[in-house]
Amino acid sequence: MTSKDGRTRGTGRWMRGGSPRARGVRGLWLAAALTACGAPPSGFRNGSPVDQLPPHISPFVTSIEGGLRPAWHESGRRFLYLDDLVGDVFEFDMETGTSRPLTAHFAHWGFTRAHYLANGDLLLCGPAEFDPDDPERGRWHAQFWLLESGGGGAARPLGERCFEGPAVARHSMRIAWVRTDLPEKMLTARSEIWTGIVDPNEGRPRIIEARRVLGRSDFYGLAMLEPQDFRPPDETELLFTAYAWRGGEAMGVDLETGRVVNYTQSPWYEEMEGVTPDGRYAFVEREFTMRNSPKGPIDLWLAPLDGSGELVRMTTFSEFAGFGANNPVVRPDCRSVLFGLRETGGQHGNSSGLLVYDLASSLLTPADLCAPASASRD
Repeated sequence: MTSKDGRTRGTGRWMRGGSPRARGVRGLWLAAALTACGAPPSGFRNGSPVDQLPPHISPFVTSIEGGLRPAWHESGRRFLYLDDLVGDVFEFDMETGTSRPLTAHFAHWGFTRAHYLANGDLLLCGPAEFDPDDPERGRWHAQFWLLESGGGGAARPLGERCFEGPAVARHSMRIAWVRTDLPEKMLTARSEIWTGIVDPNEGRPRIIEARRVLGRSDFYGLAMLEPQDFRPPDETELLFTAYAWRGGEAMGVDLETGRVVNYTQSPWYEEMEGVTPDGRYAFVEREFTMRNSPKGPIDLWLAPLDGSGELVRMTTFSEFAGFGANNPVVRPDCRSVLFGLRETGGQHGNSSGLLVYDLASSLLTPADLCAPASASRD
């Protein structure tokens, strides 16, 4: 296997049919329909949201290249990130303000996700091979790898396919992931959420105690599923997204009883993202579209995990033509959030820079956002 340095990158452009006039008419009709349904306007301001940030949002350090898919360490003193959608993994130290590469010392084809496991090892998601005729194949045909902490060895395969993001428990080696036939199949594709335990197994890592939690059959065959997080503090509930279910819903399933709760309850597109450390709220990406997948003008909202469906809007980046916000992760002290600047028209999940949302100073932050650790849920 050679290194990933020579791989090429695809354009990731969406193709749309129809004449310009027809598309324009459809666009005007859709905008009118969305406004009538209570959707706020988007794309009406010029420039970049970075040039007109409110006081509680600021750019992160400019020395980070990429800054995609950040994932906090439980201590809040460091976080992982990628330098590309399929790239190398780095760790940023908040105290020293420096980054260090974690995957540059061994050959690989890039990684799409990186998470800390409870024992300090890293769970990675990335392709085992590279297809020069299909440069983006690695993003959708990846597998799990285990990279031992503090060592100079290579990542070892776990023998399980990784599709999009896994959920990783904070206090155990449990993970959740999706088994699917995408992208080879679409309408008839399998989409199932599974949980299991990562066993390092003395250098021969594996996933044990695997069990199925949910599947498309639980949503009348309509939804595509993706796990996001184990809900703190007891982590007995798994937060996930049901794509193409009422446009996209942020949901949770009790891992003991199987009870499913819809936390957003709207016709719009919503995707579950970072949960607060007290487990009372979760950030969601919301786009006011009636499509089954996002187009790009996404903003960040807070969803109370009480089943009320009363979301709080936290950013207004989609008011700027060509921009949105994405991939929010809450720092374990619950005082701030890392998130990405989304550019519309690019690949799903793209980020052109990291920003910091100061929850402590924002007037939009709910008063009960982070309750004391001893407080019970509402």
